[in-house]
Amino acid sequence: MAGRQGFLRYVGRAFAIPWNLLFFGAVSVAGIIAGYPEVVLPLAAAAEISFLAGLAANARFQKAIDAEDHKAETRLGLESTAHQVEDMLGAMSAHDRSRFENLKKQCVDLREIARGIKGHTGDDGQILPDLQSGGMNRLLWIFLKLLYSKTSIERFFETIDQRAIIEDIDRAEIRLAALGPEEDDSETDRRRRATLEDHIKTSQSRLENYKNATNNYEFILDEIERLSSKIASLAELSINRQDPDFITREVDTVTASVQNSEQAMSELEFITGLSGKDDLTPALLDTHLDDEVTA
Repeated sequence: MAGRQGFLRYVGRAFAIPWNLLFFGAVSVAGIIAGYPEVVLPLAAAAEISFLAGLAANARFQKAIDAEDHKAETRLGLESTAHQVEDMLGAMSAHDRSRFENLKKQCVDLREIARGIKGHTGDDGQILPDLQSGGMNRLLWIFLKLLYSKTSIERFFETIDQRAIIEDIDRAEIRLAALGPEEDDSETDRRRRATLEDHIKTSQSRLENYKNATNNYEFILDEIERLSSKIASLAELSINRQDPDFITREVDTVTASVQNSEQAMSELEFITGLSGKDDLTPALLDTHLDDEVTA
């Protein structure tokens, strides 16, 4: 079924080619004007079907359509992510936005160090494009999501009273115990028992979520500090090493080290709405967001 639908997609795109529509329309109109529509229209339709089937089955045409669709999907995805970045920054405190901008500035400075080293050595490699579109943007994106996760958890904590949940569970368990043995339950008792057991289960789940959020919150705070320190240290080391390849390797190493961060954010999806992993990374390194987000 998927193969058939894919082929029909190629047929539709082939039919929508402007010059094809123009030719098919012109032939059809000419047949009608000439007074032989019963002859011209079937022939035109047969020729059109043959053309569409042949073009839709062509591997080069399929690759071109796939590339065009992928490009469009990527563009829409990046536009959506750009709006998401603005919303995330807008939800943060001024202090956390400042932390993100400071790290971004450190990354920009690091890129400038690489550019200076590259210019000094005459290296024509691809170090700068790699730094611009690869590891650094990914690193900034992870850091931004960590800050946003921190903000979301802090708001979650404001809605949760751990002591109240524990006391609620205790009261429900006392009422449940007061019902006595389950085999002696009346119909009313059975309904009460089911309600109390479900209430206890829900409250215990809330308590577990709170504990998990607390553990992940502490980890996220540590990870935010770690990444800030890593980038600052990397900039200092790069000045001394004078090796653009060293910058690339170290950025890639730091970026690869955030797997635990992504796992933590995945566990907090019910709070933050972030999955922890994204197919598209916004070009944060060259995006000016500080004027677009108000405190």
